[in-house]
Amino acid sequence: SMPRLDELRDFRRHAEWAVAAATAVELGLVDALASGPATPDELAAALGLSRRGVRTVLGTLVELDVARYDGGAFRLTGGGRAFLVDSASADFQRPSLLHWLRVHRRWCGELPVAVRTGVAPGEAGAGSGGPSPESIPAFMDAMANKPLGTVEAVVGAILQRADRPATVLDIGGGPGSFARAFAERGLRVTLFDLGEVVAHVRSAFDLDGVAGLDLVPGDFLRELPSGPFDVVLAANVSHIYAPEQNRSLFRRAAGSLAPGGTLAIVDFVRGRSEFAALFAVTMLLATEAGGTYRLADYEAWLAEAGLVRVRCSPIGPDTQLITARRPQEDGGA
Repeated sequence: SMPRLDELRDFRRHAEWAVAAATAVELGLVDALASGPATPDELAAALGLSRRGVRTVLGTLVELDVARYDGGAFRLTGGGRAFLVDSASADFQRPSLLHWLRVHRRWCGELPVAVRTGVAPGEAGAGSGGPSPESIPAFMDAMANKPLGTVEAVVGAILQRADRPATVLDIGGGPGSFARAFAERGLRVTLFDLGEVVAHVRSAFDLDGVAGLDLVPGDFLRELPSGPFDVVLAANVSHIYAPEQNRSLFRRAAGSLAPGGTLAIVDFVRGRSEFAALFAVTMLLATEAGGTYRLADYEAWLAEAGLVRVRCSPIGPDTQLITARRPQEDGGA
């Protein structure tokens, strides 16, 4: 259910816990403790921090059960190590936490200006919505840091709705989480993203080693590979852009589909996701014209693109999967 006014105190407290934990990561305290227990004096001297600051911030990690304090030294708990250090852990959330901290800082520092002017101050508010070249590594790490169960749920639902697909076009696929999952199921996948993104993720996420996966650089606001593809996926893309850009993108996507093919959209849908309204604020701060949209908006755009059989269902607690089909050449659906 949607948050109520009397619950906002808890939301504030949760945000402050997260800021404290993310700051401990950002300042190197968590990495220092990953090497072994250390006293506040040792940590302060090694990292150029104040003893008081170290004790205070790490005290929040103790309350969160991320760290322990005994014998005069702090040490990470097993849960804290899994959450913030061990990238192979199913509970690893460090990239997402650091990304959240960057977003939270923009909310605190730039939202009033963005509300007054309609765009955020600085470079990100003036661009197309994609990450700047210097931010690509951190942004891709955050985008890849999604639960495996969510990826599996999206891919499984798409395969259930598509008609025995063999080929997939992943628009703006970034680190390749969905592309890899499709390829591991034996489909031929084309990941299509900006050249600088493709250049980074190719090696950073070992995508060259994935059988059946092709990496193709390009700007999907201008063109798409012609295919035809049995599935075209646009995951976490449409919130970056204005309605007219989404209309154009979905028309191009429909043109890349084989007859009877499926367009799949993953995003926060207004009226279906309680997170959609808040995420629209993040898009106000991070994009030129992005936002979150109602199912009725998607239905109109998809109909304009000539697609039929629109379905929307929840994927995880906040996200929705929308699918639509290109009619068969004989005019059937």
